[in-house]
Amino acid sequence: MDEQQLGADRGGSGPASLALAMTALLAAAIGWSFRSSFAVLIDRWTRDDNYTYGWLIIPIAVAILWQRRDRLAGLNVRPSWFNFIPLAVLFASRYWLYERNDQWLEAAMIPVVVAATVFAMGGWRLIKWTLPAVIYLFFMIPLPPRFNDLLAAPLQTLATIGSVSVLQAIGQPVLAEGNVIWIGSQRLEVAEACRGLSMLLAFVSLITAMVIFVKRPIWERIVLLASTIPIALISNIIRIAVTAVLYRYFDRPVKSIHDWAGLAMMVLALGFVAIELKVMEWLVVEDRSSETPTLLRASYGPDSGHQGPGRS
Repeated sequence: MDEQQLGADRGGSGPASLALAMTALLAAAIGWSFRSSFAVLIDRWTRDDNYTYGWLIIPIAVAILWQRRDRLAGLNVRPSWFNFIPLAVLFASRYWLYERNDQWLEAAMIPVVVAATVFAMGGWRLIKWTLPAVIYLFFMIPLPPRFNDLLAAPLQTLATIGSVSVLQAIGQPVLAEGNVIWIGSQRLEVAEACRGLSMLLAFVSLITAMVIFVKRPIWERIVLLASTIPIALISNIIRIAVTAVLYRYFDRPVKSIHDWAGLAMMVLALGFVAIELKVMEWLVVEDRSSETPTLLRASYGPDSGHQGPGRS
């Protein structure tokens, strides 16, 4: 009986060891195949202020997997040769991409190849476990150059108009000439660094991670994701308005004010998120029996039989 049990244990450890060895080999193959793409990404994260947050994406993706580790209970990893077909097709397409010299598309293939590798090792059940982390990996890929240039002018214009409106609302003597703001006798240019793209991308990636980590109702997660873009744009407008006011009254170098305001902008945006979450808690009460959100009434009449939230 003991020998049979020992044989069963050995039979169970063999496939697991084989799966780990294959995973290590595939990871090494992916790293070697995409070494030039990783070099381009690292250079972009280092040199481009819009994408410095890229260094955090892979560690956050690993943390997402670690948080979901309990879902691996009872999951048997049994690689199937049939599941390797998508991965083989993707690796074969590298030749076509190499001939086109499309560096962005090559880099964008990394999360797709990771997903294909997961599918090859464990099929759809393993894909289901890793899907949030794999999707999150797309945040490490910079925007396509054409799309990046397409956003530049509208974001600068929106930042200029919005900040001028805020300054006028608080009674500041302000005038806009294109992307240049005159506040009193001081000239402040809303340059490309002020258009808010870095804030927008970093904030969206941060809130997406927060939505994955925090256990909230699905409708709250959707509202939170939908609000990330307007919150980032509003925070950037406030940053520019504050920079203009400080520049006028304290005559400090614009770069120094701009840098400090940029750090404070993320804190401001996170404050807006905290307020948003609190407002959703006030407006909606989760019905534990039906799990259906119920709007709170504005007032409670004496005949309504309802004594208010938190009472019984």
